[in-house]
Amino acid sequence: MLDTNKFKRSVKEWVRENPNGSLEDLVDYCEELIPPGQYNNYSWIVDQTAGWYEHVLSTRRSARLLDQLESDDVA
Repeated sequence: MLDTNKFKRSVKEWVRENPNGSLEDLVDYCEELIPPGQYNNYSWIVDQTAGWYEHVLSTRRSARLLDQLESDDVA
């Protein structure tokens, strides 16, 4: 059985340790956290995590673009 709280903590730690990690890298990592033979029961958490991380990446891109626009205004 997968401990979802441990899973979430592990994902957050991975994100902190891999600030430039890709979505594919995170999905691979998540799949490794699921015990063998239980993927079908827990594939939903990988999908949910991927959706969350897509949002994180989008937010980071927006923040970088905003920073760039602001720095262009100053120059």
